[in-house]
Amino acid sequence: MKLGKVIGNVVSTRKEGNLDGLKIMIVTYLDENLSDTKKTAACIDTVNAGNGDIVLLCSSSSARITPMTKRTAADNTIVGIVDAISSGKIYSYRKADGD
Repeated sequence: MKLGKVIGNVVSTRKEGNLDGLKIMIVTYLDENLSDTKKTAACIDTVNAGNGDIVLLCSSSSARITPMTKRTAADNTIVGIVDAISSGKIYSYRKADGD
């Protein structure tokens, strides 16, 4: 899994049949310090993430394991919205802190 930040969404009036009804978000990958890596991906959103959310991502064949993405052309899937990241008692991120 990787960490990313939702920076936008994709509007598509025509999609392959198995992608119909699935929300697609643009995510920028984050490094271990939660800094932007300047690499982005279009990701199927399975958890109703929103702009600015820090999210967990699965890619490759793992992206097609969720009930929503089974048998789709998905290569990147948002599988979680991060509430907090910590090491011991030290938090590097808390959603309530607003990034």
